[in-house]
Formats: sequence, C-alpha cells, structure tokens
Amino acid sequence: MELSKFEVRTGLWPHMHFTDIEYDQRGSSYEIYATDVTHQTKSKLFICRTVDEQQARLLAEQFKIWLPKINSRKRKAASKTSPTGYERVACHKG
Repeated sequence: MELSKFEVRTGLWPHMHFTDIEYDQRGSSYEIYATDVTHQTKSKLFICRTVDEQQARLLAEQFKIWLPKINSRKRKAASKTSPTGYERVACHKG
C-alpha cells in the first residue's frame, strides 16, 4: 500500500485520531488496523489483509512510520481553519 492510499483511508474519518497500528490473526490470514484510543472506547479501522504474519508485521511497521506524518498533516490543516474546529459566524444586532 502506498502512503497516499493509507492517508486517504485514515482521512475518511477526520474526527478520529489514529494513534497506533495493530494486526490480528483471522483464520488463515492477518488483518491490519489503525486504532484510535483517544476517547473512552477503542476504535479500529480496517486497513488491509495479508496472507502471513511476516507480511503483516512488515506492513504494520511501515504504517507506524507513516501514522505520525499523517497526523502532523492533519494538525497543520486543522490549524489553518478555525482553531475550535467550528466555522465562525458573525452576529449582528438588528
């Protein structure tokens, strides 16, 4: 998977802050997830499936390198918009 595809996949949920990558065995394959544990619940986003543990481990390591880069880009983009995340609305007395 390319960085751009990984960024698009994790960017589909802009209000989630993915903080880790993990993989789990499911039958004869392995599934890789980005996880968000910033709230009281743990959220997992399916990224991809591999056929063996070595491939899952290598991809998870690569995704762990990319994740901080993506989070940094998201923070920079968010700082260019409203600091609270809400659009400013002008109120006029009429």
